[in-house]
Amino acid sequence: MDKGKQLEEDVKIYLGRAKKAFESAQKKIKEAASRGDLELDLSYMELCELPQELFSLKNLVKLILDDNKITCIPEEIINLKNLSHLSIKGNGLMYLPKNLGKLKKLERLYLGYNTISELPDSICALQNLKKLNVAGNLLTSLPQSIGKLKSLEKLSLHDNMIKSLPKSIGDFKKLKKLFLDNNNLESAPAALAKMRYLEELVLSGNELKSIPKEFSGFKKLHELILDENQIKILPASLSKCASLRLVCLFGNPVMSIPKELTEKATLTIDRD
Repeated sequence: MDKGKQLEEDVKIYLGRAKKAFESAQKKIKEAASRGDLELDLSYMELCELPQELFSLKNLVKLILDDNKITCIPEEIINLKNLSHLSIKGNGLMYLPKNLGKLKKLERLYLGYNTISELPDSICALQNLKKLNVAGNLLTSLPQSIGKLKSLEKLSLHDNMIKSLPKSIGDFKKLKKLFLDNNNLESAPAALAKMRYLEELVLSGNELKSIPKEFSGFKKLHELILDENQIKILPASLSKCASLRLVCLFGNPVMSIPKELTEKATLTIDRD
């Protein structure tokens, strides 16, 4: 078979699969509507686009669209005003609808492992959001007002290309876990220490050369993960973090560790 015919055959197979997936999704949506379901799982269906019927499920609380081939989410998603859980992991998403912030009841938003390069500013309006995962995308920055997410408890931003963090990053009121590993950060802003309830901060796999002395202001930080950076010196003031139990430094050119840290009985410094 020549290349032209092979390509034609491949396209035919692809379109056939896409049509079958779309029809299967329509069927599941129709069944969910007839039963009045509050949850709908359309993951692993090879969907390339979403049927319009989906956006008529006004009572839907949980929608899972993981591991398909979806490249965009229509603005009609805001018709699902009762959504509290939206997962679109492992697709080909390039961007998000600008009106996403109108999903006021959203508590969990999972967008990991797509090709998203920018988050819409409206995402900062999701005042009930508790968990946000945008790991494994192409982000280089965050919305300037990201700190307005007052209910956020866990933020996963690892495996992106983030170069710097906005000033509002320290404004989170309830954040407990922040994952920023494997990005392109050259510095860690002192504003991070303003997060009074932060328990776990992961900054490994960046280009950090130092840690701000203001990190001594963390009130509840248990773990500070700094592996694979360019850190040579740790501030002795870290010993003032009463809750700090573990500092990981593997893969850093650390010259010495202040005795204030090495002599702290409740603190483990892991360099291996």
